[in-house]
Amino acid sequence: MRGVLLIVIVAALGVVGWQKREEIPFLRDATRQVERQVRSVDLPTLRSDEAPRTSAGGAQPGSGAVRRCVVNGQVLYTNDACPTGSTEQKVKGGTVSVMPAFKAPAPAASSGSGIPHARDLLAPKGGTLKEQAQERAMEGL
Repeated sequence: MRGVLLIVIVAALGVVGWQKREEIPFLRDATRQVERQVRSVDLPTLRSDEAPRTSAGGAQPGSGAVRRCVVNGQVLYTNDACPTGSTEQKVKGGTVSVMPAFKAPAPAASSGSGIPHARDLLAPKGGTLKEQAQERAMEGL
């Protein structure tokens, strides 16, 4: 119970300190120092109206440019040409990570290869249960 009370008191002090951070001197100084450090970091900006450029200054060739294709109402992002029957739309900005397509593993060559079925593993040795019961009955005569 004391632990819960301590957590509630610390949380309340944190909320009050955050609301009054401009009035408390060490919090005000710490806030201003963090703001100065954030402003001093020079972050690159990406303009969405600019197409990516190569070192020669022209647009990237078709194999490297990101393309947005609409296929049957679904959007497909690719770095290759859009598939036939689709419409290509302009990429409006943001970042897109193009990943290689998922290739499903090839199916097993035959049903006999691989993991055996449970019915094969659990089948009784020497025939079915009915046959075994009949053999025991015949032995008893």
